Amino acid sequence: MTDRVKQLRAAGENIIGLATGTPDFDTPAYIKAAGKAAIDEDRTYVTYTQSAGLPELREAIAAKLARENNVRVNADEVLVTIGVKQGLFTAAQACLDSGDEVLIPTPTWVTYEACFKLAGATPVFVPCRAEDAFRPDPEAMAKRLTSRTRAIMLNSPGNPAGGVITPEAMRAIADLAMRHNLLVMSDEIYEHMVYGSLRHISIASLPGMAERTLTFNGLSKTYAMTGWRVGYVAGPKEMLRNMQKIHSHSVTCACGFSQKAAAVALNGPQDDLHAYIRILTERRKQLIAGLNSIPGVRCDPPDGGIFCFPDITELGLSDQECSAFFLEHAKVSTLPGSAFGPGGEGHLRINFARRKASDLDIALERLRAARAKL
Repeated sequence: MTDRVKQLRAAGENIIGLATGTPDFDTPAYIKAAGKAAIDEDRTYVTYTQSAGLPELREAIAAKLARENNVRVNADEVLVTIGVKQGLFTAAQACLDSGDEVLIPTPTWVTYEACFKLAGATPVFVPCRAEDAFRPDPEAMAKRLTSRTRAIMLNSPGNPAGGVITPEAMRAIADLAMRHNLLVMSDEIYEHMVYGSLRHISIASLPGMAERTLTFNGLSKTYAMTGWRVGYVAGPKEMLRNMQKIHSHSVTCACGFSQKAAAVALNGPQDDLHAYIRILTERRKQLIAGLNSIPGVRCDPPDGGIFCFPDITELGLSDQECSAFFLEHAKVSTLPGSAFGPGGEGHLRINFARRKASDLDIALERLRAARAKL
């Protein structure tokens, strides 16, 4: 899809890109200023930092986790990574052996499967149901347990479908992990993008879970810092110690001035974040209403995240065919849901994190016009 979009743009086509996971927002000015100042004023931030990350950033992360997530860790129980991806890869290498099985609710972010396979582990998919808002089902997870199950991968709010795990389900998953001595890897990158009555819960905050949970997060989505590449993982010291060995030998450390900017982001005013969430809330409503106005498309409101995941089965095309059709005839890029594993078939992933409402209006107008050609 990315290659085809590049080809079309090179040929002069005006493509509205709603396929990627990048928010169409600028990094807040005070964060950019901190990064620039770090480059200009202090050599500390343009050379190697401590492999685990700047102490000031790890302290800021520990404070943030206590303040917002009720997760209590010390700064030495935090590892700063090059985005969440590198943290997940490192955790898989450190914590999983060949033949271990990892339960993954689907549809899900494609990198999870790749990280676990690269570590020699076996992903075990646990499909979520559209009628349950794509929320993970603890009973379905329990049915897929075997003697080789080592870990559970959680992503709440989820990518691509936006499912947010309810408090009851989160407690049931925690009970499952404790009964079977499982590690939980919890990717919480979309934690602030929750809509409606549900609230984000960090599973590490539940009784008995801190010692068996790795919490992954970063600044890419919350502060529109995708290119700054700052993520982190927090958890038990022994696990972090082993992860840091791999981290040190593979990447040395995250970028110093990006880390400084990240510390300023976490410690600074959150007005931009609150404004950002308000805009996302409006864009979500706008895209849902627009998609539901297209004959043959049904879009249920996602609990969280920055994507809608409409059902397009009534259009008579597979999700891959539909995504390709809309790119060619509407000049709007989306992603086919089947790319995200079992349960995603017959859906499209569409990003609503746009600064301008007009971008979505134009995209929806083009989609409606293309639909009329079917």
